[in-house]
Amino acid sequence: MKLPSNYHQGKSRPFFSPVEKLTTLTSKDHFVLFVLGALTILVRFYKLPIPDEVVFDEVHFGGFMKNYNEGKFFIDNHPPLTKLCYYWIAKLSGWDGKFAFSSIGDQFINVPFIQLRLFSVILGSLTIPLTYLILRANHCDIIPSMFGSSLVLFENSMITQSRYIFLDSSLICTTCLTYYFYSKFKQYRQFTFEWYKFLVYTGFSLGLTISTKMSGLLVLLWLGVVSLLQMWVLLGDLRVSDFSWFKHLVARAICLILIPFTIYCSIFAIHLDHLPYLGKAGLLSPNFKASFKDAGWLRNEPVEVSYGASVTIKHNEMESYLHSHPYKYKNTKLQQVTLYDSHTDFSNEWEIHPKNKRTNDWLYDEFRPIKDGDVVRLFHKHTKKFLTVKRDDRPPITEKDYASQVACNGSRDMLADIEYDFKIRILNKKPHSKTNLPMLKLRATESIFQLVHQSTGCHVMSHEGRLPNYGFGQNEVLCIKEATIPNSLWYIEKNSHPQMKKQTLAKVDLSNYPFYKKFIEYHKIIFRLNNGLIKHHPYESRPESWPFTIQGVGYFSSDARPKIGSEEGSTVYYIGNVAVYYFSIIAIGLVILKQALYYIDHLNPFSLVNETWESTVFYQTTLEAILGFIINYIPYFQMTRQLFLHHYLISLYFAILNLTFVVHYCKKKGWAMMVVIMGLTGFCYYQFFPLIYGSPWTQSGCNSAKWFENWDFDCSAYKN
Repeated sequence: MKLPSNYHQGKSRPFFSPVEKLTTLTSKDHFVLFVLGALTILVRFYKLPIPDEVVFDEVHFGGFMKNYNEGKFFIDNHPPLTKLCYYWIAKLSGWDGKFAFSSIGDQFINVPFIQLRLFSVILGSLTIPLTYLILRANHCDIIPSMFGSSLVLFENSMITQSRYIFLDSSLICTTCLTYYFYSKFKQYRQFTFEWYKFLVYTGFSLGLTISTKMSGLLVLLWLGVVSLLQMWVLLGDLRVSDFSWFKHLVARAICLILIPFTIYCSIFAIHLDHLPYLGKAGLLSPNFKASFKDAGWLRNEPVEVSYGASVTIKHNEMESYLHSHPYKYKNTKLQQVTLYDSHTDFSNEWEIHPKNKRTNDWLYDEFRPIKDGDVVRLFHKHTKKFLTVKRDDRPPITEKDYASQVACNGSRDMLADIEYDFKIRILNKKPHSKTNLPMLKLRATESIFQLVHQSTGCHVMSHEGRLPNYGFGQNEVLCIKEATIPNSLWYIEKNSHPQMKKQTLAKVDLSNYPFYKKFIEYHKIIFRLNNGLIKHHPYESRPESWPFTIQGVGYFSSDARPKIGSEEGSTVYYIGNVAVYYFSIIAIGLVILKQALYYIDHLNPFSLVNETWESTVFYQTTLEAILGFIINYIPYFQMTRQLFLHHYLISLYFAILNLTFVVHYCKKKGWAMMVVIMGLTGFCYYQFFPLIYGSPWTQSGCNSAKWFENWDFDCSAYKN
């Protein structure tokens, strides 16, 4: 019996073995790349300096550049590679670092914004030739490869996103680079120099991808799944010995795990090296903070905590501060007590008072250590109120019978009211504590304790839940009798007392904090920040709407500020190319169905599926594209944080590749499909041209272009 393509006969059974087929570029390919490059310059670089004002998230990334310039620490919920690149470009372009990037629409003054946007648009432009090379490396013909590259070229949302100081163009570019090198790697015979070379290149570009944006980890996951599938095929290849299969595994582990992780860690080391001063370091542990140049105040504090000490109290799990401010709860009108991230806010400071003392003069004249089991009162210095628990009042979020509201009330002259008394219960000590003494005294940065309310017996605690707008999105603090231990643990960070200058007191011992500990702590905070992005945004959307582009994002509108002279109005609105979005998602559905039928045919162990080499390539390439789409799309359904249409870009890119593989496989029918899809894509690009480039338009033309109810771009910015 004649074996199907890509099958070989073993001693006892046939087995599948992929055939490497190297694609080489011809003079026609070079001409096509030249044409695509010329079109890319026209489409992507057009009117790049317009508007010369801050657009959407340029507020954030410009602010990060300012942090780098001042050396002040900050934490963003994305890795730092692209942000560092923007900063280096700005400095090389002579930026003085004074512009604040405070709000959308601010006029750029002494900011090399054209150079910064040029970096973004160059990376976005590189995706077009890279897409062509990816498609050719996956055995697509020249015309379908041109078609797929043109879809990326004229896709409205990809154009818009690549023209500003954002992260997405670099993420898409490094993803393309990763896929291209991996496609080339698959073409070469195993363990040859070229095979190793492109595997190393794949790992290097993957390291850049995960160092660009947190969603790059989904690209890492995709490549891991694709590699595991390839290893599964090799496991059934009788020509591959066990030792060779193990060599395959080791080579992939080194190049696709070790190399990317090394690059990722190196970028974070550079990031931390650029930020030697505290800045926005409220969420960091004392050990991490002590490594900054301006953290001498922390290293010189007394370790023992005394009555009369001015302290800041941090939540042991979330590294945020017990905080109060003059604003009231809506239900009880009592002063709010919250958990707050900033370490520089005066409203984080409390004085520790004893209970039932008529005069507090001795608080500042004596140093009297606080011991385990002491009953204390916490006096809020800024508002002159005491911490208390209201037994019969429910917290604003956790409205349960077993929960009581924590608030501030009362004044210095109150005495006998037990409602203001809290017992210090020391449960543990921090890992950096070097003393072996019993946990008898309260020690700053070391002792981990609970605050037990004496009247109710409940434990003061906090959690990830955030208060509504009237509580400024800060974490809820409440009191529960049987609180979970991690949520009810606290420690003292800042600790000062008037006697510390008069007496020789033992100081806190914050030893050197190695990079790997900083790296782990930093990422814990990143994941917490991601989960905390739950505030409502007018342009946020959910994943189920993304493939149908029914909700856009307003990036800029000249109507938001006074017109300058005879200036024509302009709007930049992020919206997808309807033709590309809809045809690509239809192709995803059709290919998933076809793949399911294909693998059902393969379930029969007594027969071999007779297919051509072209069919095998189609099923392999579309499987990779489908996996890329699913892995970069489905996880967003599990996220409760703010999400926007631009989170769909990587999934969209894989969907475009899948659509291209389909039209290539369909041959003559594919030509007709390409003509129709390309024509509609060009029409959608032309129709929304003014929204991409902030070009002049008319109100009537703008209003007629609102194809969906949720497309809320600002037509009032234009003249009649």
